[in-house]
Amino acid sequence: MGNLKLDFDQNTVEEITAKLYHKTGAVKLLPGELDLNFLIKTESGDYILKIASTEKCDLDFLKFQNNLLDHLNGGDPTLLLPETIISISGKSIEELEIDGNKFYVRLLSWLPGKLWSETVSHTKGLLYDLGKKAGHLTNLLSDFEDPYPRQREFDWDISQTAWTKNHQNLFDSERKKYIDYFYQGFKSIEYQLMHCRKGIIHNDVNDNNIIVQPNTEKVTGFIDFGDATYTATINDLAICITYAIMQKEQTLEAALEVIKGYHASFPLEEEELDILYWLVGARLIISLTKSQINAQSEPENKYHQVSTIGAWDLIKKWYDLNPYLTGAFFKDSCGYSEDGKNLQFQEFCHSNKYHLSYLIETKKITSFKHLSLDISSDSISSFDDARDKRKMASKIQELWLKENKKILFGGYNEVRPELIKEENSIATLEGDYWRNILLGVQFWHFKKFKVSSLIPGKIIELNETKKLLVIEHSFDEEEKFYSIYRYLKIDPSLQLDQKIDRSALLGEHKRKEKNAFFFQISLQNPQNLTPVSNCLYRDKEVYNKLFPNPLSLFKDLNVPENSLDSETLITERKAFLGKSLSLSYNDPLKIVRGDGAYLIDDKGRKYLDMVNNVAHVGHEHPQVVKAGKKQMEMLNTNSRYLHDNILQFAKKLLATFPKELSVVHFVNSGSEANELAIRMAKSHTGQKDFIAVEVGYHGNTNACIDISSYKFDGKGGKGAPEHTQIVPLPDSFRGKYRGDNTGPDYADHIREAINVIHSKNRKPAAFICESIISCGGQIELPENYLNLAYKYTREAGGVCIADEVQVGCGRIGNHFWGFQEHQVIPDIVTIGKPLGNGHPLAAVVCTREIATTFANGIEYFNTFGGNPVSCAIGKKVLEVIEEEKLQENALDNGNYLKEQLKILQSKFPVIGDVRGKGLFLGFELNDIDKNPLPHAADLLVNCMKDRGILMSTDGPDNNVLKLKPPIVITRNQIDYFIHHLRIVLQSGDMNVNI
Repeated sequence: MGNLKLDFDQNTVEEITAKLYHKTGAVKLLPGELDLNFLIKTESGDYILKIASTEKCDLDFLKFQNNLLDHLNGGDPTLLLPETIISISGKSIEELEIDGNKFYVRLLSWLPGKLWSETVSHTKGLLYDLGKKAGHLTNLLSDFEDPYPRQREFDWDISQTAWTKNHQNLFDSERKKYIDYFYQGFKSIEYQLMHCRKGIIHNDVNDNNIIVQPNTEKVTGFIDFGDATYTATINDLAICITYAIMQKEQTLEAALEVIKGYHASFPLEEEELDILYWLVGARLIISLTKSQINAQSEPENKYHQVSTIGAWDLIKKWYDLNPYLTGAFFKDSCGYSEDGKNLQFQEFCHSNKYHLSYLIETKKITSFKHLSLDISSDSISSFDDARDKRKMASKIQELWLKENKKILFGGYNEVRPELIKEENSIATLEGDYWRNILLGVQFWHFKKFKVSSLIPGKIIELNETKKLLVIEHSFDEEEKFYSIYRYLKIDPSLQLDQKIDRSALLGEHKRKEKNAFFFQISLQNPQNLTPVSNCLYRDKEVYNKLFPNPLSLFKDLNVPENSLDSETLITERKAFLGKSLSLSYNDPLKIVRGDGAYLIDDKGRKYLDMVNNVAHVGHEHPQVVKAGKKQMEMLNTNSRYLHDNILQFAKKLLATFPKELSVVHFVNSGSEANELAIRMAKSHTGQKDFIAVEVGYHGNTNACIDISSYKFDGKGGKGAPEHTQIVPLPDSFRGKYRGDNTGPDYADHIREAINVIHSKNRKPAAFICESIISCGGQIELPENYLNLAYKYTREAGGVCIADEVQVGCGRIGNHFWGFQEHQVIPDIVTIGKPLGNGHPLAAVVCTREIATTFANGIEYFNTFGGNPVSCAIGKKVLEVIEEEKLQENALDNGNYLKEQLKILQSKFPVIGDVRGKGLFLGFELNDIDKNPLPHAADLLVNCMKDRGILMSTDGPDNNVLKLKPPIVITRNQIDYFIHHLRIVLQSGDMNVNI
């Protein structure tokens, strides 16, 4: 268009709009190729004015576009599309002359929303919805007929990609490699494309033509039908995929989501999916060739270069994908199976059953034994041992000896813990996964053995350096399959292309070989599809069809089933366990291992644990496990016998407290600790009345429930008992008193509770309060609240109990115990969850005076409290906190996490408040009036779980997200959490109508 835009300043556009359409408003220039486009914002609505030169634009083409838009009639409730606006003279296309130049003018309705190119996070849900809406558009156009585009030669039509051949000289040799590769691929499928379904399509569903509803996973419409044409309908999907996956690391994954959505609206044919990979490549050729041509003819027009960088990046990534494997995934995503050849293989196996001894021969006759090394198996219980090659080999050798030196075998489709390592990590659209599914069978025998051919064939690959051998076999004259042998010292007599008879010696596996012998079957020629030994769990079905189970070849194998699946476990829980025992998440997880800040499910997915404050120093901390195991192997008995451990642990624990708190009693849980504290308070004061905080939770025993508003004021509860006084939750954000300096106001309610008790001619036994209130919603106590509460309680003769079951042991960072944040000293402190790092261990620490009055002649004895194993574990937990500087870590990373949450709060108004200390944090979801949003909180929890992050809700309205991760959490793990939290907040309907 040359300098056409210079002729149309804002005033000129305003005049045109007012004269032709009686519309007035602000004008903004928009990008365009054949048209000049202007956004017109008026009081009655927004429009797009399109101006095209009569010299460069065919009137019949504009009429075709208008006919198409009229057919679509603005779309429907699920998909908004532009509508033509008739001028005041009754025309859909106006002709206008300015300074001797003639132009065509059209006005279209404007679609509200955000461009795809302006959307930061393209989630799986959004990609799926894009495909679904693009398929829906194809459906809407399927009955539209117009003669104009049928004879049109159009460079942007993928079916006409052949024109690019004459322009390959524009690219240097490196870039030409990609252009020529996809050009040849296009030529190879051109005949198939000619016989695919045809129709009129949008032909340009690119990132600037897709409208998205902000902060959702919804595509609301498409704009700009200027490239619409008659061609193969599958080309529209290819174009949609090309732009949807541009500038993404997960190109294939993103493409699959678009395909699934498209197929749901407009069912695809298998033949179309067979050629789709090459059509995406062809669209990239066209785009890059056009950009190269335009860069030379119109170097000043930046519009032509918009997607060049992204297109070059994508063509390289698309080139790196295997066409056959990609096609297999495409077809699988639409429900088309690759079972034909797989069925042939299964039939072959059924007709030709072999013995394992045909494959492996030892000097002395031996038998075979299946060994499971699946992540759910306890064969190698230590996750650290499983990831250490040397230790794993040693453990397997121990099992081999235990099995009387039988040849151990197994591995196919197992989730292998040793594969959950950095080099197997894949960053997907929903967080990190690991290629942890084994696609072959391993054999372990710590003596030399020979390997022979099972089936006649021909050697097609022989690599002595890699210890790799591949043999081609035949089902019939046409169909082939392949046996693959790894970590084999190949027999020197073998050569490439050599024919192999059944039982021919292939090589040896020597005792010194570090890797187990690996046997695999492939149904595809390895020269076309390189064999892979492991894959992602989610890709297992596709890979199983390409690399079937080699054990199918053998008979009389005893391979036990894997452990129960989640559905069966849920059914059996309902049958055998109490109905009040709940499960987390809409789709519950089966967790089988722990590792630091992670929990790992039966599929090998690692979940960053942002909520489990029980595993205080990390799940299965090796030193803690070692300390417990070592003592358990020696002795575990009660505390009536003398033993060093209980005193060493007691002294180390008491060293963390003020000197006034000098006596400790060991118990098994936080509930037991609070139960004992209640008894101590009653014994010391001779009273029964307790003052507790609203929505407080202190345990599951009868006495603890009686002081836990969270329980008796909740579902199924019967309200406060006679001897319990509840004071308001000291929530300065959304409570009875709001803002700063609310501590004294909330503390006054302690005095009111005391007066109520006095009115009954009684005195308080105790005031109990967590140092940061957990179930109430991670509530930080306001300044001066706790010291005044303690003051009033003590003046009335009661004692003060600090419940540190959740907040203690260095979690808040500034101090080891939460009460220290408030410069108070309780009379009794209860400790639970963190002390044993998951082992049932808890404690009550109190003053000497309280301990003395409690020892009133009635012996206190706890069978398991203070046993040598628990004390060894507890002492080691304290040592780990000190040695690994975990309290400092809780402070530094807790402050960092809180800062990052506040940054998100500034961008996402749904986050009403961020609060807490150290690594005991919470953030609340509210609407603009501070009303709680429990549904949004539940949605966020489940969305984050899908992204590999475990969270949970709390608070009286279940709208507070609590963050209490193991205090070993790292800065990188926090960044990972924040990254995915941002994506969920951007796309998960959390901010709608806020």
